[in-house]
Amino acid sequence: MPDYTEGIKKEVAEVKFLIHDLRVEGFVNEILHYHVTLNTDLEIYNIVQAQVLHAADVQEMKVKLGVMRKALQDYSNAVKSFSPDRTVLLLGRRYIETIREVCELILNPLWGRSDKVLAFLPDEARSVRWRRRYRNCISWLYGVHLRIEAFLEEQEKPGRREEFDIGQDVRDFTGDVVMGYVVEKSEARVELQFDRLDFAVIAGNRPRFRRMYFNLIMNAVDATSGRKAGVINVSTTIEGDRVVLRVRDDGVGMTADKIQQILSDRPTLDGEIHSIGFVFVRQTVADFGGDLSIESTIGKGTTMTIRLPYLPGRTAADLDPSPQERYRLPPRFRSFPAEGESPETSSGGRSTTDVEAPVPIAIKEAPAERSPALGSGDPQRPFGKLIFEAYRKSQAQFPGSIFGLAVTEDDRVEMFTVKSYERDWNISHEDLSPMHFQATHRGRIEEDELKKPIMILKPPQNMLDYFEFKEVPEAERGPERYTRMVRDECIRIARKLIATGLDPQIPLHLASARQFFAAAPEFHGTEPFPLDLLARQKLSVE
Repeated sequence: MPDYTEGIKKEVAEVKFLIHDLRVEGFVNEILHYHVTLNTDLEIYNIVQAQVLHAADVQEMKVKLGVMRKALQDYSNAVKSFSPDRTVLLLGRRYIETIREVCELILNPLWGRSDKVLAFLPDEARSVRWRRRYRNCISWLYGVHLRIEAFLEEQEKPGRREEFDIGQDVRDFTGDVVMGYVVEKSEARVELQFDRLDFAVIAGNRPRFRRMYFNLIMNAVDATSGRKAGVINVSTTIEGDRVVLRVRDDGVGMTADKIQQILSDRPTLDGEIHSIGFVFVRQTVADFGGDLSIESTIGKGTTMTIRLPYLPGRTAADLDPSPQERYRLPPRFRSFPAEGESPETSSGGRSTTDVEAPVPIAIKEAPAERSPALGSGDPQRPFGKLIFEAYRKSQAQFPGSIFGLAVTEDDRVEMFTVKSYERDWNISHEDLSPMHFQATHRGRIEEDELKKPIMILKPPQNMLDYFEFKEVPEAERGPERYTRMVRDECIRIARKLIATGLDPQIPLHLASARQFFAAAPEFHGTEPFPLDLLARQKLSVE
């Protein structure tokens, strides 16, 4: 058996690991498509000077992409044909360098000029409406460039070690890189949520830790790819003398044989690589002196658990600035703002308040008197009917509607937004309600495989934002209160939609059902189930 821990075998393995992780081609194609669309919009709206300059930028990108694609083809052919190690190494490094050059072109603020030219275009222009997807792709390419730079530094200085706070690093890397991948790869159907991020200082190779964490996220996204709605939960908690990183998903799950295989199989790195992401995870966990375990149930999801030693007594003041900070993403392109940043400044060329306003938006109702009927409230405003009509009127290739809804404890609708899927725009809840999309329940109605309408309902994405939106006093906040409030609001939303025109038997996919309805086993079987089943659950006060 060849030794992959030193010499040219190790160099080839490291190159293959990196290329496997980058997954750059689809995102680069999205960025090219966006800039071609932007160039067309500039021509349509007769912004001549900007269009000429931008066309030259697009042509430069096309040339570099041609070189990158040729390098990928050469490298792939060498791997598949079991070429000598030195040939694979040379072509792999060449391909990585072409990716680096493409990233440096796209990330250069002087290239593309999209931030500046967007200001000349009206809100209905396609490139203006697509800017969220563009930001996500830019975020991902920033992460690609970061990892290539870290990889090259590691080649020059092998064995580097760094002390860093695992909780903050997971948060930063997720906001800068991972979130954009999750949103785009899952077409906004999978959410990544933080449960708890304890402060704990660990020591080791920080870039490799980030690549390991990202591999766990990639596998979780892949596991939820066939679902209408998925949730990935991430936490870092101190348990005894270890800090524990957990990545949970509610995807397809794995058999015991599959778990045993990915925890123990030795890879064949000469040709095609099988389970290469887990090979890298296992190697990195070992480098940090930790251990990896997997729990999984078919059809219910998987939990990856990594236990690492940490340095007790270390504080944030003890840590040196990381070399990685010089690669941090500019705030306007981050998937969500860092702590202390204003959300209005983190979304790109325009303020988040400039997003095209769907109709109706942010409806504020006067208090309504409760009725014993399900979904009592305002009978004059047909929320359920509006959502279904938006689905029926959709002109998209795959018709649907998207909505946000908040219902108070006294059964008032305090926020409501709805919009049809459009023909050429993949709308998200961030576009629909930029100020509240993480604080309210969000849903969709779209077609299933039989062309029948089906509903998807997701809980709030951020506990703090939810409490702020509901104006809960800080002293009364906590996980138990959050679980109870979200659960009760799910039920009130179901009742409200049925009472205002939505079919009680419409099939429903309820994201995070196990988290909020742990004592309701009828929700834990095969989804979907009728909306009426949710509406008939008892509130905590009933």
